[in-house]
Amino acid sequence: MRPSDGEKDGHDNGVILNEDDGTGAVKTLDARAMMPTQQTGKRTHRDETRSEEERMEKEAAKQRSLTEPCLYYRFDGETIVYVLVYVDDILVATNNEEFKTKLLQELNDAYGIKDQGLLTSYLGVEVDQIPEVITIRQGKYAREILSKLGYEQAHSVGNPMEVNARLAPLGSDELADTSFPYREAVGMLMYLATSTRPDLAFALGQLSRFVAKPSSKHVGTLKRVLRYLAGTLDYGITYNRATKVSNEVVLNGYCDIDWANDPEQRKSTTGFVFTLAGGAVAWMSRRQSIIALSTAEAEYVATCEAAMEAIAESNILQEILPQRSVKLRIGIDNQAAFVMATNPTYSRRTRHIELRWHFVRDQVEKGAIELHKVKGETNPADTFTKPLDKKKLKALLLLAGIGDSQ
Repeated sequence: MRPSDGEKDGHDNGVILNEDDGTGAVKTLDARAMMPTQQTGKRTHRDETRSEEERMEKEAAKQRSLTEPCLYYRFDGETIVYVLVYVDDILVATNNEEFKTKLLQELNDAYGIKDQGLLTSYLGVEVDQIPEVITIRQGKYAREILSKLGYEQAHSVGNPMEVNARLAPLGSDELADTSFPYREAVGMLMYLATSTRPDLAFALGQLSRFVAKPSSKHVGTLKRVLRYLAGTLDYGITYNRATKVSNEVVLNGYCDIDWANDPEQRKSTTGFVFTLAGGAVAWMSRRQSIIALSTAEAEYVATCEAAMEAIAESNILQEILPQRSVKLRIGIDNQAAFVMATNPTYSRRTRHIELRWHFVRDQVEKGAIELHKVKGETNPADTFTKPLDKKKLKALLLLAGIGDSQ
């Protein structure tokens, strides 16, 4: 989920980041949108931005990414350059100080940019850099949400949802609760959940299903999320530099399910999270599209969904890190699903499973993905499938680099 223009107001626009020493410079583009985004649409992409894209390719980088249309990159000998553009915000990372100076001048001549010094935020995401560690958070934005909704002084709680809580659609004899700006609150919180607060993903995934007609129970659950946020304002994601140099990039993933937890349709919930440098880089909490007949089937489907995400992440990693190999690992805690994915044998109990879900089996057979067993109590993906108590939630979040960043 990307922020709207309104959500971006007041935030720094664009970043230049030096990978070697952690220094950076913020740049503001005076030109119109250079790149297509969800907001600019296909027309902008095809008709209005092409000349700017060609100019960027010529002046800042040699190639546009095939997997991420907002990313350009350049490899010139030992020099590495990445250029990321979102509407009028630009972020550049390079390991060559001399090239950076030249690039800044080229961008200044082309677009008229303003150097605002060290990188501290991008699209509302606060960035802290210390030797060997980078942390991202949205404490300022979280405080703005609470202030807007009148929850600055709310008494905090230890988890976003009560353990065993189940949300169902409004009953036919119930009236929607219009006493609270439910839709607006969910929208604001969703930006947190998809940017730097994976711990909110499950709760927001549940609450977002009822924005049309929220019940009093839905509103009460949403208010609990705000109270949880009030006590975790400075939660974020922390990434640590590897202690030893390696030519292999390892993307560690974990997936899990809560079987038939949807009280209305009896569908299961998939949850997964992937980490790099010890911190979460991709995560999802989503109701499955099918009704799984068993826990094993639901776990198998979830493993396939995680595998699809892993391949997508691998594509971009291989593109921007061509000199390094990428290893994909996914941990699951269900023995039956593990056997189904790693040992393609016939079974009357599983022959009904749709062909598309066997994608994961194919990837494992080819060696593209390595599956391994993890214990349920140490599977961070569990936080994306069901409400957990405070102690377990905090422990599992830390396994994905999520927690208090102060």
